[in-house]
Amino acid sequence: MNVNYYLGANSSTGFYSLYDGFCRSEGDFLHLIKAGPGGGKSGFMRRIASAAAKRGYDTECVLCSGDPDSLDAVYIPELRLGFMDATAPHACEPGNFAYNSGYVNLGCFCERISDPLIAYFTDKYRAMYKTAYAYLAAAGSIEKAEIPGLISPETLEKVRKRARSTAARELGSARGNVADPREKLRFVRCISCKGELALEDDIKMLCKRIYLLDDRCGLADVYLAEMRSEARARGAETILCPSPLCPEKFDALLLPEHGLGFVSASAMELSEPWRHVRLDALVEPTALRAARSELRRREKLRSELIGEAVRWLHRAKENHDELERAYNPHVDFAALDAFTNETIDKIFNRK
Repeated sequence: MNVNYYLGANSSTGFYSLYDGFCRSEGDFLHLIKAGPGGGKSGFMRRIASAAAKRGYDTECVLCSGDPDSLDAVYIPELRLGFMDATAPHACEPGNFAYNSGYVNLGCFCERISDPLIAYFTDKYRAMYKTAYAYLAAAGSIEKAEIPGLISPETLEKVRKRARSTAARELGSARGNVADPREKLRFVRCISCKGELALEDDIKMLCKRIYLLDDRCGLADVYLAEMRSEARARGAETILCPSPLCPEKFDALLLPEHGLGFVSASAMELSEPWRHVRLDALVEPTALRAARSELRRREKLRSELIGEAVRWLHRAKENHDELERAYNPHVDFAALDAFTNETIDKIFNRK
């Protein structure tokens, strides 16, 4: 089984990274790949992931939030082995060199270049990211803006009570003193050059029973935070999925051991969920009626701002593609292919 997710996000605060938590458990070894644009990093990792799948290994593939068609990392759980693009914006260095991490220098297959287009397209695509982030910052402000009088303390407590009731039914009683919670942070959604994308199929692969949470009034985050606390109290293994726009808020909480998922309806449209939790019905009806037009305006404005950000991310991708094309003639891809074959042989024949 291959599961995809993201570890980076184009967010309201700029690029937001979860890469520090990738392949960092005891016994893991992380290969940090260094090379320039168009240097074959993504293709190198895709071939490793494909070779693992052909040999029956499960894989976890980390998609690039800027270009979801590109791969930023791959992890083979059974081998406790990971490979990661360790260049900006998620640059990384070994924790303990040769003990739990090391370098893979794909840059050695690129000759020295004197083409001025390298600097030109580098500056151009970076400038367009700055513009995109300005729009995302505005969209994030809208996302976090509260509508006075809409959500009362009583409503918040009703939402938390609903979550606690579900936890008791699905997960049993809390254990009391529990060891350190087994929690991973993963994005299952991105704001990219291709728009807002969500990994619904991957969630369904991990979780056969999914609760879809109403979120027009912003209550899914409250439910998910309470459910997270309940899962931790029971020692459940969880995958917590932050929102790419506002990572302090949550899109989903997944409990693969239980085949159970809780997903915000504002994060993605899941067809035929196992259960639909109508959180909006917990809001005081008079307050909800009074806020309906404001909720529509807020969603429209947020959508327009994200649309503008996507337009600039697309332009940045076009210029980054030009940058890669400027690099490509200077990369010895035949030597890179031979090195990739050698690496695959070492990984899977080392026993």
